[in-house]
Amino acid sequence: MQDSKVSMQGNLTETEITNSIRSLQEESQQISELVEMEKSYSAEVTAQLKQIIMPLNASYHIKPESVSKNDSSISDVILTPQGVVCVFYSSGNVVSRPLESITSEVLIRILSEVIPEAKLLTNERRQKLSGRVMTLEKLSKEMRKVPNGGARARQAASSGSDQAQPSAGNARERPSQNQDAMKSVFG
Repeated sequence: MQDSKVSMQGNLTETEITNSIRSLQEESQQISELVEMEKSYSAEVTAQLKQIIMPLNASYHIKPESVSKNDSSISDVILTPQGVVCVFYSSGNVVSRPLESITSEVLIRILSEVIPEAKLLTNERRQKLSGRVMTLEKLSKEMRKVPNGGARARQAASSGSDQAQPSAGNARERPSQNQDAMKSVFG
């Protein structure tokens, strides 16, 4: 007499097959949910990375194997401050893709290279800015100590006569022209 749930070769029973199918359905559902979460987190991380690198205005060289482990024709990979990955090939071709279109696996490898470099650049920028602020603060304090003789002389001259006296202040009366010239030189 043979059990109807067991095949003749001793393979899985009908119950075991049914349980396996249910388990497969659950795993498939979890995979679908994880894929959606991966897309969402990748988009979030990409947006945050762009917020970090854009103000630094620096490009980052990425190891070619971080983008493709199998393509030896890639000669260089650059991540621009705008979040564009430029892949340079030995043949001279260049392929540019927005960071948002990169797979999460490649994104993680890019992050592992870019974050330490961005951290160094941010630290250098903060140190330079801090040095300038400290210098300007000291200069400002010293400048406050200088007597304002020029302003007093203009006040005395204008109160002593009704005629308009030429003064160094005239150059300050045309700030828009001077500022435009300065912007073109100093950005």
